[in-house]
Amino acid sequence: MSFPSFPEYIQQKGASFGKRVFLKDFGEERAYTYEEFARLSARMAKGLATMGIGEGDRVAILHPNHTDFVLAYSSIAHAGGVAVPINPLYTRGEVLFILQDSGAKALITTRSFKKLVEDIKGEAPSLELVVMKEEGELLIQTLERLLGTLRGELVRELSPESPALIFYTSGTTGRPKGVILNQRNLVFGGANTAQNYGLREDDVALVCLPLVHIFANASPVLGSLNAGGKAVIMERFQSDIALEAMERERITWFPGVPTMFAYLIEAYQRAPRKIPCLRMGLSGGASMSAEHLSRFQEMFQVPVIEVYGLTESTGLVTANPVHGVRKVGSIGIQVSGVSTRLLDETGKEVALGEVGELVFKGPNATPGYWNLPDLTLSTIRDGWVYTKDLARMDEEGYYFIVGRKDELIICGGYNVYPREIEEVLYQHESVGEAAVIGVSHPTLGQVPKAFLAPKKGRRIEEEVIREHCAKYLAPYKVPRYFQVMDELPKSSTGKILKKMLS
Repeated sequence: MSFPSFPEYIQQKGASFGKRVFLKDFGEERAYTYEEFARLSARMAKGLATMGIGEGDRVAILHPNHTDFVLAYSSIAHAGGVAVPINPLYTRGEVLFILQDSGAKALITTRSFKKLVEDIKGEAPSLELVVMKEEGELLIQTLERLLGTLRGELVRELSPESPALIFYTSGTTGRPKGVILNQRNLVFGGANTAQNYGLREDDVALVCLPLVHIFANASPVLGSLNAGGKAVIMERFQSDIALEAMERERITWFPGVPTMFAYLIEAYQRAPRKIPCLRMGLSGGASMSAEHLSRFQEMFQVPVIEVYGLTESTGLVTANPVHGVRKVGSIGIQVSGVSTRLLDETGKEVALGEVGELVFKGPNATPGYWNLPDLTLSTIRDGWVYTKDLARMDEEGYYFIVGRKDELIICGGYNVYPREIEEVLYQHESVGEAAVIGVSHPTLGQVPKAFLAPKKGRRIEEEVIREHCAKYLAPYKVPRYFQVMDELPKSSTGKILKKMLS
């Protein structure tokens, strides 16, 4: 199967969908049609090339969610460069590390980061150019302020294998690692998303997820790009404003992480409103509790499609069918064009119903990690990407995640999967958030410890929760310890950070 480069793909979509609206910032009148987005990307690429950005040069983007973020990495790709998104919530040290590790030649940012950039620029020797937007400016206006009126366009010819993006992911331990996505990954990823979600030209997606993560790009942005739909971008997720956007922008599908769905349920209970066009929710990034899934579906009268993917897969590996059987608690079946297997510690496939490590291969698979050859070799073997996620598969081909390989709790010789315990905890009416980890025990090796946050207006009593767990779990699976918190620590995408719990 042959693939165009990402810039060629954008130009093709610009010609195909023409004056249909592609991108819009919520609360702003300005919107970009497909042909405008394609033309502007090529014009801005010409400007970047004039500034010295060439093929393979890394260009960092330190910018909040905005249409300019998408235009930035599109124009960088058109110029032949490699975009390196940086989370605007990162600390000085984290930003500096990514600039140094990626060897970024340029940085696109806004005036709100001026002090930070001035403070660290001298410690990032590769950084030659900073393109800084002034308050109220669009990126095209910034480039024309610096270069004068941009004339001409640039769509550089690139191999499908050449890098397009490097997403830095924090993982569970250590420094962030740069996941390389090439031209083929992005082109296949958009088509993969659109096909498996059944996206249409009249679909409108709400982009609340951070654009510094693959989920926001692979699903609402690239999925819409492939199908001819519209993506409405919010600067950050706020449940009440998200509901307002769903109503005003006539949103048809909402991709989010489980905590977003939980917050939307609470917001809707406080202030119900008409959501006339929503036809589906899409949950990924972490396992969604059966309790939250059923409540959202009942409240909004739309299905929630649970999917599974990771940065290394350009966003999608398995998904519950949009039109077909959906199984609560399942991440669905392998998507078209992607192969999946479950392997034991020796690399052999496990028996049906047994737990194994989920591995995948396909045009969505990352070629590797930036500057980490050993990690690349250990993670990608014969084209198969080893995810470290443990799962089982039923007789109909549906996968069920049971936990991370490094989160497996071995209690007195028994394997205990945190996901199973968390699902039971979420069934209790007082529990709003739950996470289970293994902690050391002098005789059993490890025992489960549960971290809980109550629903608003509720109170968690340890003994009540312990008795609840004992009804549904074997004794060795019942958490030995409980810790109640106001709120569990989360990443910028809303995923619960177990590495912050101990």
